[in-house]
Amino acid sequence: MKAPFAKFSPFHVDPEKIMDTFGITDGDFSKASDNEKEAMVETHKSISFWRDALRRFRSNTVSMVALFVFIGCLFFAFIGPYLIPYNYSDQYRTAQKLGPFEYSAGEETARSIQKEADGFYATAMRPGSITALEAGDYCFTFRRNTYAFTLDSETDNSIIILDLDEQEPLRVVRESDIRDGKYTNYTPLAYTSTSADGATELKLSRRVFPHVFGTDSSGRDIMARTMYGARVSIIIGVVAALIVLIIGSLYGAISGLCGGAVDFIMMRIVELIYSIPEVLIVLLLQVVLKDPLQAWFQAHSQTSAFVRAMSDLGAGIVSIFITFAVLYWVTMARIIRGQVLQLKKQEYVTAATALGASNARIIRKHLLPNCIGPLVITTCLQIPSAIFLESFLSFLGLGVSAPMASLGSLCSDALQTIQLYPYRLVFPAIVLTVIVLTLNLVGDGLRDALDPRLKK
Repeated sequence: MKAPFAKFSPFHVDPEKIMDTFGITDGDFSKASDNEKEAMVETHKSISFWRDALRRFRSNTVSMVALFVFIGCLFFAFIGPYLIPYNYSDQYRTAQKLGPFEYSAGEETARSIQKEADGFYATAMRPGSITALEAGDYCFTFRRNTYAFTLDSETDNSIIILDLDEQEPLRVVRESDIRDGKYTNYTPLAYTSTSADGATELKLSRRVFPHVFGTDSSGRDIMARTMYGARVSIIIGVVAALIVLIIGSLYGAISGLCGGAVDFIMMRIVELIYSIPEVLIVLLLQVVLKDPLQAWFQAHSQTSAFVRAMSDLGAGIVSIFITFAVLYWVTMARIIRGQVLQLKKQEYVTAATALGASNARIIRKHLLPNCIGPLVITTCLQIPSAIFLESFLSFLGLGVSAPMASLGSLCSDALQTIQLYPYRLVFPAIVLTVIVLTLNLVGDGLRDALDPRLKK
């Protein structure tokens, strides 16, 4: 039955008239088969939120490059120290104030004979203030064979050479007797294949590893210290960001879910904390907590691995952690509160409340999982902020304690000799800049990938 207003509609068209005009008959029409119907349907594979976010993050070229550079920084900080023979705290008395890729006189002598020997031990490359080997029993291991020998007198400015092609494979050569990698005067060492009880084990070298970044005034390898400093700075940044994540997310979720007077009071506390200068709090905590923390370290460092780790970091770094726990969680709390205020009106939260779920369960099972995007973004952007704050405080002398190093303390130490040795400042400053910059770019990429409003 046609609608009563159809004939008055300006858009009404008679289909029979159209078929007569174009010569179309009923035989020209046939039902589509099931295969034809499926071919006309354009199907799209359903993907999850995280898979879609990963796809969008991969399409961000700048963030992907920054991520790979940051992974390289992690390799430099955590794997690099195991690939070089130097330690961040070892001092080499004969290798002080060397420039990048420079060698001391003893290292140059050892380099000249490294191709002619299977292994060597140069007393000039021994870490410590005393390079001489005292008289006594020593041993070393080479190709799973043990070589134990005895030095009858103190040995200094000498190289113990192992050359398996010679009839007397173990010998001691004075550095002054080596010319262009050749030597004629040497003292053969009698050895046994069984390590003597109480013998000091020496580490045999195959080649002289260069001081890539040079050495400082104390003879410490700058690259080893930069690697360890980057490790300390990254660990401090991650720990501080986790502290902010835990405190801020819980505080903001409770404030947003409870609402009313509870929300009002909690937000006024946040505004009060916003008005406190954090540098002043750090300085006050340094003065107030230094002696109690040192006493706590001494009392419990023998029984607790956690206390030993905190003791190694020093009172300054622990004060920074406490500062983040006191001050820096407020931004996270406000972001999560805003998200919870929107989410608590959703139907699934209402259903959970009607079923008798407690506030703690609603926060844990419903609210925080749906705030994961802002949580990840804010945490990633908090890490470079924490690294920069730690470096700034260490630059002022309020961070890690010597001999431990961070990137900020390395820059502070290098500032005193910047005119004579600018490379001491350049290398740790570049590493610090790259770490902070790449983390910021990765955080920006995560923000763009996880924000549904920016979805293309």
